[in-house]
Amino acid sequence: IVRRAFRESETPKLPVKATDHFLQVLRQHGQKEAIKRVAEARIEAQRKDQNKSIVLTSEEKTRLLWRYVPDEMEAVKTLRKETHKWLWRFLKRKDWRRMDACLEQLRDRQIPFDEITYNMSIFGMLLHPRKDDELAKEVLAEMVAEQRFHPSLLRIQTNFVESYFELKEVDAQPNPWNLLKVVRTFWTISVSFKRRRVKETRQRLAQAAMEQRRQLMQERGELDGSQLPLQIDMPDYESDGEISDGEGKPRVKFPAKRPYQLKGVHKGSGVPNRRKHRWKH
Repeated sequence: IVRRAFRESETPKLPVKATDHFLQVLRQHGQKEAIKRVAEARIEAQRKDQNKSIVLTSEEKTRLLWRYVPDEMEAVKTLRKETHKWLWRFLKRKDWRRMDACLEQLRDRQIPFDEITYNMSIFGMLLHPRKDDELAKEVLAEMVAEQRFHPSLLRIQTNFVESYFELKEVDAQPNPWNLLKVVRTFWTISVSFKRRRVKETRQRLAQAAMEQRRQLMQERGELDGSQLPLQIDMPDYESDGEISDGEGKPRVKFPAKRPYQLKGVHKGSGVPNRRKHRWKH
């Protein structure tokens, strides 16, 4: 029993004295502690086996997100991502005709605006020399009316627009060059908020699917655990995700750079043996 308890406890690698002490604790009081650990390990194994048929895989979570949030499908996401890059280029080049056409094409294709698209649209109205700045307030009101963006992001956008109009009254509004810098800053902020919104939506959908799957398995024991529920009640949320839109990049940049100390080091160069011939001070 002690041997089994030690094996199933999954203890980390310990020094000899610590290992002996742990075995001594398992043996004392008639191996009571060992029996307790074996029972806990058996319960934990049963719980993991039950959860295997309930927990959704990453592919299932993604398909669930695409089903209930179609504007996050791969094709739509790629198109919107490329659109953001072109909107930024048109802003820099002051090509207002193409920028308006780009936004109009998104609306014609019925592609919903996300945080980044609204950000570009708001600043496009402020930078456009032939459009009334009041249109920026209309775009911001449209963004607020959707009720799917984080309140903090809406608060940041609203405060900036209001500050801009207050400065405009005293003829002290930022010049177009400074506004372009603000666009980049808000772009980065919007990417972070979008990533968080999509992540939380994906988690809520997965949690709802797991809960329905658990209920179905309790009602019918013969239910195949891989079967997905057909309908999921979407929770109401104002959930707290370019530059790049920050998607599709690896977390580690490859290839990794060699350390500065190892530049020019190769087999037979003698550099690794220099330490042996150093003077000792």
